[in-house]
Amino acid sequence: MKKWIASTLALVMAGSALAGCGSSSKEETKPAAETTTAAAGQETKGGETAAGQESSGGAEGDITSWILEDDTSIAGEVNFWIPFKGSQGMDAMIAAFNEIYPNIKVNLNSYNNNSDGNVSVNVAMDAGEVDVLASFGLSTTYKRWANGLYMDLTDRCKEEGIDLAANWGTDAYVYDGSIYTFPCGGLSYYIAINMDAWNEAGLGDLPTEWTWDEYLEASRKMTKKDDSGNVLVYGGSDYHSVNYMTFPYAQVKGKNPYYKEDKTASFDDPIIVEAYARELKAELEEKIWFPKATYRADNLQAQMTFCQGQTASTVITNVTRFLHDKETYPNVNWITGFAPYPVVEKGQTNYMSGVPTFSHAGIATNCQDEDAAWAFVKWYSTYGVGYLPAAGHQSCWKGNDPAAAIEVIYGSEEEAKKWIDVESFTRVVGDPSKPAYYEDELTAYSDVNSCLNEQVMFAINGEKSAEEAMAEAAENANQFIKDAQ
Repeated sequence: MKKWIASTLALVMAGSALAGCGSSSKEETKPAAETTTAAAGQETKGGETAAGQESSGGAEGDITSWILEDDTSIAGEVNFWIPFKGSQGMDAMIAAFNEIYPNIKVNLNSYNNNSDGNVSVNVAMDAGEVDVLASFGLSTTYKRWANGLYMDLTDRCKEEGIDLAANWGTDAYVYDGSIYTFPCGGLSYYIAINMDAWNEAGLGDLPTEWTWDEYLEASRKMTKKDDSGNVLVYGGSDYHSVNYMTFPYAQVKGKNPYYKEDKTASFDDPIIVEAYARELKAELEEKIWFPKATYRADNLQAQMTFCQGQTASTVITNVTRFLHDKETYPNVNWITGFAPYPVVEKGQTNYMSGVPTFSHAGIATNCQDEDAAWAFVKWYSTYGVGYLPAAGHQSCWKGNDPAAAIEVIYGSEEEAKKWIDVESFTRVVGDPSKPAYYEDELTAYSDVNSCLNEQVMFAINGEKSAEEAMAEAAENANQFIKDAQ
């Protein structure tokens, strides 16, 4: 397997303000208005952002003057593929782009981010049906780099002075010394809290920092059971994905949830073993967290159990896009508050508090209109990703203000207050100025992930202890890693 090199992680700071528009998962998102992204993109030459603030410039690099083409009247057509639908912020994003580039037609193609969906995307890329692709997940993106599905953007980036670390906080995502994509979209990990349950339990102010032990105690106090001991409401949940016990390792180490520094599997590290033991005890013994086994068996997701009142809190990334969806979740009648992802020990740097990269945008090798695609991918990866909060994701570009997500999601702060605690949201969610882990190791990644998933299922069904499951997962993964080297 080819190796790819990562350099240092730079923490990003919020810059120019981006405003947007309201949306729900069932309603069309309206185009941006006067003080919005469209306006933000028009006057970016000369080292100033849309709000008139100085761009970082200097040693850090210019994060704005390269974005727009000298001639924004250029004509063309771009087939843009992304897993999100038009109503999830993408129609508004394209409308804002067309206020600047009125002669470039952007065709939105929404694909399913699953195995079958990604195979279809790869076939479409080979056939020349894709011009710009937003690829989700590093493993999938890596395969597209390795298989030549993305165009090499290195020379263009050098010519225009595009600095990955200055713009998106890291230049880790460079393959064999070449730039194929911009690391532009991310996920924000946090605890969503039903404030009615929190206040009823007498838990006081929302934490600005807390440990897993403190979150477990809050979960105990918010759990409700009947006289027979049957759970009515689980106090907490560690999301629905099976690999979330690896994220405390990323929180501490700052990179590579699946790998140690010596490039062996991390699954038997004490941090992960303890995290998984903690989860299994909370789910199977104390029954204060919604059980992962039920998530998997019933094909449930964390936003479902939270919005249906089955959990009082949950580790999650995207709940904000669902709270105001009255058609799907008509019984959400509480305010949701936000607390940071817990740390293993107080005082640690929390590398889960920022916006780790999740999506990468680039030009397909068989692109039909390279100039139009280049204009679009630059704009989407900067101003355009400010619309991702409408779909529950976040912007990694340092020129976007995370506070603007409130308008993108809810339309206004006044409307947002009907659903969320605005203060804790602004403080906790989607702030790329905070530390974020990154990944720079992918040896036998798919096989390593499969080893973890297999053993996790044994443990959540009560067939193995956390120690047994993680020891075997590490042993199996290390054999794949050895074979791949």
